[in-house]
Amino acid sequence: MLKKARQVGWGALVLLVTFAVVSNVWLWSAGLGRSFTRSEQVPAGSVLVLLGTNEFVGQTQEPTGTYRPRIEAAASLCLAGRVKLAVVSGIEPQTHAMARDLRAAGVTCPIVRDPYGWRTIDSVHRVAAAFPGEPVVFVSQGWHCDRALWIADRRGLPACAYVAGFGDGWRPWWGAARDLLAKPKAVWDWATGSALSTSQPAETGDEPVR
Repeated sequence: MLKKARQVGWGALVLLVTFAVVSNVWLWSAGLGRSFTRSEQVPAGSVLVLLGTNEFVGQTQEPTGTYRPRIEAAASLCLAGRVKLAVVSGIEPQTHAMARDLRAAGVTCPIVRDPYGWRTIDSVHRVAAAFPGEPVVFVSQGWHCDRALWIADRRGLPACAYVAGFGDGWRPWWGAARDLLAKPKAVWDWATGSALSTSQPAETGDEPVR
């Protein structure tokens, strides 16, 4: 009986590891040929979606390491004239901070806050509902962009990514490591038809920034 239980346990572990590896490779492949580092590679007139991250760690003033590179990348793309509108998507405080810092960086194009982009899947589904058929460019670190692009493909959303700098310190490495688990979770959500994180309808809730 104990031997049988061990065999079942090892079999389950092998399946989990296989699922995680296959999921990571699958989602990583979504970014091939569509993750750009030069503004001229991004289709003109795209809708920019800046994916949310915290500026600081908790209640401290310690930078997260991922926030500033995303702001710099999004601002550079806007200032290059490649986008017609910027969506800052995340939880409420993140969207306020990102909109504020894009304006401070000289961005003059329309900015829309999406405070219901609680997870990447929410951000992607909501932009697909708000801008159906529009070319979209996601801005985040590369490991995050791959996941957003894969989810966009499931929605039939034409999308590419503009890759932000990796960031300084050890926290961006922690974020990349966590994404190794987030990628299988994305596949699981898709396969099981998991609901979005918020009950707010995907078509509503965005707020223009003046």
